[in-house]
Amino acid sequence: MIDGVNAVERKFIRAAVLAVACVLAMPWLCSCGGGNNNDDELLALTAENGKVYDEAGFEVSLRGVNAGGLFVTEHWMTGFVYGSSPSNDFRSLSQTFIERFGKERTIELWEIYRQNWWSDVDFRNCAEMGINVIRLPFTYMNIDFDAVENFDNAGKNYDFSAIESFVDEAAEYGIYTILDMHGAYGSQNGQDHSGQIFDSVEDVTFYSDEKLTGLTVDLWQAIAEHFKDNPAVAGYDILNEPGEKAGQTGEKHWAFYDRVYDAIRSTGDEHIVIFESCWDGRNLPSTDKYGWENCMYSFHHYAGDKLSHEDYCASWDNKIADVESFNFGVPLQMGEFTNYTSLENWRYTLNLMNDKGWHWTSWTYKVWGKMAWGVYNVMGANEDKVNASTDSYDEIIAKFSKLKTQDAEKYAFSDGTTLESVIKQYAAKK
Repeated sequence: MIDGVNAVERKFIRAAVLAVACVLAMPWLCSCGGGNNNDDELLALTAENGKVYDEAGFEVSLRGVNAGGLFVTEHWMTGFVYGSSPSNDFRSLSQTFIERFGKERTIELWEIYRQNWWSDVDFRNCAEMGINVIRLPFTYMNIDFDAVENFDNAGKNYDFSAIESFVDEAAEYGIYTILDMHGAYGSQNGQDHSGQIFDSVEDVTFYSDEKLTGLTVDLWQAIAEHFKDNPAVAGYDILNEPGEKAGQTGEKHWAFYDRVYDAIRSTGDEHIVIFESCWDGRNLPSTDKYGWENCMYSFHHYAGDKLSHEDYCASWDNKIADVESFNFGVPLQMGEFTNYTSLENWRYTLNLMNDKGWHWTSWTYKVWGKMAWGVYNVMGANEDKVNASTDSYDEIIAKFSKLKTQDAEKYAFSDGTTLESVIKQYAAKK
């Protein structure tokens, strides 16, 4: 593996490696998967000996953001009225739209929503931020929309076009995509970010319901079959915050992970498989227990925003130390985090993860309202939020048009420093 070279040296060495590979007719190394053959093509990634490498042998540090809110609505961050009927989860909103406007117009509505929430401007912003990865949260409904109303037709009509378009456009800007299943069939945690809200942990039956788990395993197998030859996919994040009501995980969760892992590998897919804890080291097994290879372990950390700087830093130090104490021997990722309104805390945690060799994706690129949760803030008024039950079709489209990043503000700390500039600084550091 090739370490210790700067970006310019890396570019020319990689170009030379690819040129030799093509001359020697080694398609496994020179193939670029449907793009233009140039120096900036993304190469497939592999996890080995605790690090991530591309096909030319260069170590890659994945640093970026989440595309939260694009495929998965969350009431607090995506411009829907909170506390109204229906519940502000993707499934309830979709069902209401279908009842009011029909299925085809509902699909059209969500396409318009996505076009406004994320466009070429956002890919360009991410590239200018210097990041090299975007974690893309999605649910089964974004691929299997027939399952929104019920599961009678689930698994019969997959549509990968929207997600594939995102992956391809990100790749044009030299950015990898992590495919992150935020919501499994029936919901693995009953939270709005899974696509379906439940009142209590008892309502989460995913892990004991073979129909739900089976549909999810089948979907992952189909995803792998579809994307297995696409080097722009950095890896597959099997399940976001997998514990019931986003709680702790144990053997029943790992057994499900193992089924998905086997389904992915059965297609011949060699992408990195990402297993979420999502909280602590003890919530994931040794890879030897199941024979997992070419994988990454991912964690989330949201330290209290009211902590003193010293206590905040201690919280992060303890989190990193806890996970590393298990000596998993795989690359480690902080898949979600924010550091709220403290510039000092942002600088500390990003520097800490870089020093420790962790991969990271902050939550998130864009939110509704002035919040350090997002690099960009949509500054709409309350009356600009969508009420799915009462707004007309045209009113909803008009409100979606106000979600454009061109009309949003960059989040800035009290001294005027933007979060964008901070991420750019640490994304580029060795």
